[in-house]
Amino acid sequence: MRNTMVLVRTDNFQKASIALADLVRYGGMQIRGSPRIIPPALSDWAFEKISGEKPRRRFRAHVIAQIDLAPAKAIGRLMDIHPPAHVLVIPPDTEVWEELMRLWGTFEKLKGFHPPKRTRAEELRKKREKEMENEELDEL
Repeated sequence: MRNTMVLVRTDNFQKASIALADLVRYGGMQIRGSPRIIPPALSDWAFEKISGEKPRRRFRAHVIAQIDLAPAKAIGRLMDIHPPAHVLVIPPDTEVWEELMRLWGTFEKLKGFHPPKRTRAEELRKKREKEMENEELDEL
């Protein structure tokens, strides 16, 4: 399966890690594998190809990560959470995705990123939601 990617562009790698953690914690996304650091020129090229605009601002930290959601769903959740960085969704059916995957093994892993742990309350809520879904399916 081809995973959607997110490109995080920000001032430093700590902010990039926070933005990725926010995608997990508040956006309900799961990061697949390790996020990778990419060169600024490649990030600018990807930004221009996906958005259709030239980047207006220069950033120092450029990170890509694979996520478990469809592009449309990921965009919707991004709009809801407003992470502390510029985040761009890269769909799997684009030239940019193909190029990033071709180069994936050459990118350095982002050190220090660990997905946030869920709290007990989050775990219980998730368990209740799953039980409710199962009950609804049983009724059908």
